[in-house]
Amino acid sequence: MGSNTELYPGDKYFQSFTKTWHNKPYPQISPLLPELRATDSVVFITGGGTGIGKATAIAFAQAGAKVIAIFGRRIDKLQAAAEEIRKANPNGATTVIFEAVDLSQGATVDAVFANAIKKAGEAQIDIFIHNAGILQINGAVAGYDYDEFQNGLDLNIVGAFNTVQAMLPLLAHEAKVFNISSSIAHVRLMPRCWAYAASKIANTKMFDYLQAENLNLRVVNVHPGIVNTDINASTEHEGVGVDDINLPAHFLVWLTSREAEFLKGKFVWVNWDVDDLKDRADEIKSSLILTVGLHGVPL
Repeated sequence: MGSNTELYPGDKYFQSFTKTWHNKPYPQISPLLPELRATDSVVFITGGGTGIGKATAIAFAQAGAKVIAIFGRRIDKLQAAAEEIRKANPNGATTVIFEAVDLSQGATVDAVFANAIKKAGEAQIDIFIHNAGILQINGAVAGYDYDEFQNGLDLNIVGAFNTVQAMLPLLAHEAKVFNISSSIAHVRLMPRCWAYAASKIANTKMFDYLQAENLNLRVVNVHPGIVNTDINASTEHEGVGVDDINLPAHFLVWLTSREAEFLKGKFVWVNWDVDDLKDRADEIKSSLILTVGLHGVPL
């Protein structure tokens, strides 16, 4: 956002880019809307066994997706999630695939994605959502634990890199690719959160370059709100969530629609109202607004 952008009331943490701010799902982004149907779509979601990833998979099943593949480290969580996702399709027509994988291991990622494609009948991926990641322990830069830092690099940055390498050859020509980032990638500095912020801004720029190098794709970085999920467990962030877990899930379904084409290459928050965003579509599409850059300098 530029320094001259008018902001509106949001929640207890942030102001809003749009006049209306949401903490819960609302009718315009319901996965049951005819115009948001995902019929015939093949959807891949990393981190799909729990939290926002699972909620998103359920939303795409409600929207009638043909195939949903979820990936995560814990097979028990994936199996349980797969049952919930199957039941969410009103017609029982969604094929659900799950694969256990450590995204920090490149060769393994390649193999499980290829295996999921086989199970999907060699179909191409229409919608890819990179949601997997961890929230590193907070601490000052000086004296930060090396092993914790390296673990964050492996699971957040290397994991995203491996994901991109594996999925890109499997995408449909005009596929939608969404990176679940975080507001921490661009908001004012938050004390002791540098490790997580560093990984999120790194991933954001990687997906920005992915968009620039593949203009046929629709790539969007997404702040999913502040939701109480497993990622916050055993950290000082536990219990801070203010947003319903179905808000990012339903917003992501809307983001695949034709209505949202103007957000290609942008960074968007799920809390922002889609009608307000659409009212500014021409401005957003034709400028650097909603991209990560240097405040006040249109580079």
